Amino acid sequence: MMMFQNNFIVKTFYLLSIVLFSQYHSQTHPLSELDTITRQYKNTGDLEGAMKFNVNALKKYEDEKNAEGTVRAHINIANLLCTLNRHKESLEYLDKAEKEIKKTKDPILRSRLYSEYGRNYALLKLLKQSNLIFDKAIGYAWKISNQKQRDYYLYYNYAWKWDNFDNMNELDSMHMMQRKCLKISSEPLLFVKIADQYVSRKIHLDSAEFYLNKALPLASTGKYPIRQKAMALLTFGNLYTEKKEYEKALDYYLQSLAVSEKMKSSSDIQEAYKAISRTYNFLDNKEKSVEYYTKYSLLSDKIAGDEKKALNIAVEKSLQEKEDEKNKFYLIILTIIILFLGIGYFIRKKYIQKHKESEEMIEEKSLETDELKKKINLSFDEVAQLARDNDPFFVTRFKEVYKEFYDSLISQQPNLTDHDIKICAYLRLDISSKEIAQYENITVRAVETKKYRLKKKLQLSADTDLKKWILEI
Repeated sequence: MMMFQNNFIVKTFYLLSIVLFSQYHSQTHPLSELDTITRQYKNTGDLEGAMKFNVNALKKYEDEKNAEGTVRAHINIANLLCTLNRHKESLEYLDKAEKEIKKTKDPILRSRLYSEYGRNYALLKLLKQSNLIFDKAIGYAWKISNQKQRDYYLYYNYAWKWDNFDNMNELDSMHMMQRKCLKISSEPLLFVKIADQYVSRKIHLDSAEFYLNKALPLASTGKYPIRQKAMALLTFGNLYTEKKEYEKALDYYLQSLAVSEKMKSSSDIQEAYKAISRTYNFLDNKEKSVEYYTKYSLLSDKIAGDEKKALNIAVEKSLQEKEDEKNKFYLIILTIIILFLGIGYFIRKKYIQKHKESEEMIEEKSLETDELKKKINLSFDEVAQLARDNDPFFVTRFKEVYKEFYDSLISQQPNLTDHDIKICAYLRLDISSKEIAQYENITVRAVETKKYRLKKKLQLSADTDLKKWILEI
């Protein structure tokens, strides 16, 4: 009964807020209402509702020629599009906001603008560029006079830089950002991130569980974006996977997937699919494992295509910024060129050289993106068929499809030969010694000898089950 009353109060407040917002003129009513209502939508996972609300608000602000409202709505829409992995559209809205923001000097808006640029770049794996943009956002955040607001925007940028440094494996810088975040906030996301670090490094799993038990109840209160609940559930799944409690892990992964599907967040859904496929494999449910791996592969192709388009925009923007800086430089030097034609020729030569390097950079990025898509071509069944046919391309294809497994294996024992990797691949595909003997046209005893030698090369103890060890990598 109490839960029903609380839901009724929230919905009533929702409706009253929207009615009040629509009745008052935006220039005489605080723009904070736009962010407050947007946040309420996001906390419940209703990103579509938040999008419609901001699009309608944007039209109103544009009709009234309200520059601050227009910028704020553009940034809100860009934030929502980024959450939905629609980075190309998100960057386009941020570019529109950047043009309008020249009409206002509000440090909050400028900090938010560059925070969203940095967030998009981070998710596109342009980590160094992302950190430079976050530094710009932090510079504006320090100019905010209200301490509560200043802390909020500083925390947002520190948290993203924390992720970037973690992904770049710059641990000292990562811990510095972690300390700064903990001084400002205690939201569930922080506890999830700390727990995730323990789980990913396979250390202090009890501490990881402690932080997750703090995070999940907080994330379920409705005070925070619902995505934080999805992240807490996913990390719980990862924790139980490390503990080899696969049934529990699967339950948490499925809960996380349900929340992510409600938000329609492609990257979170993709991560959940991958984790669920892996867990079903551990549970020896090959049919379900293949089903979710197929979903993961299809979604990965779509995301890779969307990211390629967004990367082109990001690179073009970077080039445009360089071009703008050059144009300013040329304005200063025009008077000098009249007296020093030789300097003008040198500058032109430098310009052509840098422009060529920029074109090569774009081409290289496109080639990398195309290469990434090619690596997700074969399904589980296709790789298994190559093994049965003793196809010479079996090991090559296996490395492409099971890249994470291969990288982890090589990191533990870099001296493995292709033949060693082939035996590992057979075991990873759950192929019996008898079948391996048939494929390789050797005796079962010879297969066992190869497995014994591989076990020694991997420096495994005598009582270690090689196949089980391979499956758990």
